[in-house]
Amino acid sequence: MDDLPQIVNNPTLQWKSAPHFFVEDVWRFPQAQYRNYYRPIFLLWLLVNFKLFGLHPSLWHLAAIALHGVVVVMVFRLGLRLMGNELAAAAAALLFAVHPTHVESVVWLSGITEPLVAVFFLGAFLQYLNWRETNRVRPMLLCALLTLLALLAKETAAALPLLIMLYEWLFPRVETEKLGVRVTATAHAVWPVFGATAVYACMRLFAMNHVVLAQNSPVKVLMTWPLLLWKYVGMTLWPTGLALLYDLRMVNGPSATRFWLPVAFLIGCAAIFGFALFRNKLVAFLACWWLLPLVPALVGLLTFPDGDIIHDRYTYLPSVAFVLLLGLGLSRLPRSGLEAFRLPLEPFVLLVVLVGGWGVLTALQTQVWSSGLTLFGHSVAVAPNNLRARNLLANQFFKAGDTRRALMLYDSTLRLDPNAWETNFSIGVTLASVGQLQQGESFLRRACVLDRKNPESYLVLADVLCAESHRDDARGVLREGLSAVDMHSELLQRKLTEIETAGK
Repeated sequence: MDDLPQIVNNPTLQWKSAPHFFVEDVWRFPQAQYRNYYRPIFLLWLLVNFKLFGLHPSLWHLAAIALHGVVVVMVFRLGLRLMGNELAAAAAALLFAVHPTHVESVVWLSGITEPLVAVFFLGAFLQYLNWRETNRVRPMLLCALLTLLALLAKETAAALPLLIMLYEWLFPRVETEKLGVRVTATAHAVWPVFGATAVYACMRLFAMNHVVLAQNSPVKVLMTWPLLLWKYVGMTLWPTGLALLYDLRMVNGPSATRFWLPVAFLIGCAAIFGFALFRNKLVAFLACWWLLPLVPALVGLLTFPDGDIIHDRYTYLPSVAFVLLLGLGLSRLPRSGLEAFRLPLEPFVLLVVLVGGWGVLTALQTQVWSSGLTLFGHSVAVAPNNLRARNLLANQFFKAGDTRRALMLYDSTLRLDPNAWETNFSIGVTLASVGQLQQGESFLRRACVLDRKNPESYLVLADVLCAESHRDDARGVLREGLSAVDMHSELLQRKLTEIETAGK
C-alpha cells in the first residue's frame, strides 16, 4: 500500500523539505497517481514519526494508537458539552474507541489522516462552544486556527464551517423571531472559520498547479450517491464483513436494488430528520454531522477509479455523530437496577454487549492487516470480483516467490475483464519487477492502448524499455504519452528529459 512510497522510500522526509509540504501536493516526488491531495499536516506527521522512530513500525503504530486515544478523549468532552450527561458521553467515547470501521484508520499508517483531521476538527468545535459560553476572542481565534490545521490535514474538514453555522442556527444564543438578527448573529459566529477556509483554499490553489480531471460522469456520480450512503449507513450500524476493497461499482442505470431501494431508504431518513428537527434539534444536528464529512468522499467519485469508491476510513469522523446518538439513546432508556452504583441496568447491559461485540470484531479485523497476503487475501474473500484486490493479492504472491499462484490469479482476473487497464498494468509491472522485462513490456503496451490518457503506463513502460537498453523506443513512448494525456504531463516531460540527458 502507500506506506512504502510515502514512508519507506520517501526521500522528502527531511526537515529541509518541510516548507515544501505547504506548497506542493502529497505525491510531489515523481508519482503519477493520486496527485490531487494537499495534506501538509499529514506529511509533517510522517516526518516527525520518521525522525523519532526511524523505520521501526511498532513505534509508528503506538503513535497512531495514542492519536486515536486523544480523539476518544475529545469525543467524551464533546459528548459532555452537547448532552450534559457524563455516562452518555463516556458510553459514546467507549463505543468510538472500539468501532471496527476505525481499524483501517488506526492500523494503516498512511490512513492516519483520519485521526489527524479528527483531532483538529473536534478541537475547533470545542473551542467554538467555549466562545459561545465566554464570548471571548481567544477561543474563536483558536477555533479558526484549528479549522485551518484540520483542512491542512484532510479535505474532510471542509464540513466544519457548515456544522458550526448549522449549530448556531439551531441553537441561537439569543432567542429572537427576527430573521435579520439571527442571520447577523450566525454570520458573526462563523466568519472566522470561513476566513480560515478561504486561507486554506488560497494555499491549496497555489500548491496544486494542475487541474484534476474527472474520470466518471456527473450523472453516474449522482446515481451512485444513494447506494454509497446506504452502504456507509450499513457498515456503521452493522460493522461486519469489512475489507480494504469492496465489490461496489459505479451505478450506470436505475436498477431496483442498486438505485431505487437506496433512494427509498434515503427518503425515509429525510423524513426522520424532518421529524427530529421539530422534536429534538440535537438529533437533527448529529444527523447532519454524520452526513457532511462524507460529502468530500461523495464528490471524490468524480475522480475515484471504479471499484475503489468506498472505504472504511471515510466513516471515522462521521461516526463521532453516530456514537453520540447511541450515547444519547442509551441515556434515554428506562433506568432500573444497579442504582447503588448509579448505573442503570438496561443501558449498561446494552453498552457491554455493544462494546464486547465490536471489540471482538475490531480484534479480528486488526489481524487482517498483519501482512500483505492476509490483507489482500481477505479483500478477495470479501470482494471476489474486485479487480484491484485480485491484482494486489497476485502481486503479493509474486513477491513471496509463489509465481504459479500469482499467474493463475492474474489469468483468472483477466478472464473477468480482459480489457481492464489495471489488470494489464499490474501484470506488466509485476513481471518487469521480477526481471521478465519482455513479457512485462507487452502487457504495459496493452495498458497504454486501453487507457491512453493515463500517464502511469507510459512512465513504467519507458523505464522497462530503458532497462532493456531501448532508449529510442522509450523516448517514442513518452512522446506518444505527451500527445495523449491531459493530466500530469509534466511527469512525462521530466522523464523524457532524464532519458535524453542520460543519453548524451
